[in-house]
Amino acid sequence: MRKYRCLHDIIESLLKALLLGEKGITELCLSANIPVDRGRRIIEYLINYGLIFKYEKDGKVYYKIGERGYEWLGIYRKLKELLPLV
Repeated sequence: MRKYRCLHDIIESLLKALLLGEKGITELCLSANIPVDRGRRIIEYLINYGLIFKYEKDGKVYYKIGERGYEWLGIYRKLKELLPLV
């Protein structure tokens, strides 16, 4: 049976991928194992809340994790530790 991920698990995957360094949209979505079109919507959501930052270098757009992204990851990991649902 296929296991579906909730939005929070996808956000965790995106932020964990950015822990390794800045990435472009395609590389970021491949690391998080989500389609690019869905990734774009979620990434814009994360930018609006200050979890990640978007910047341009040499004509290419990159993303990197922000301070709030580190905080979110820490809180989410602690929550998963306290409430193991699966």
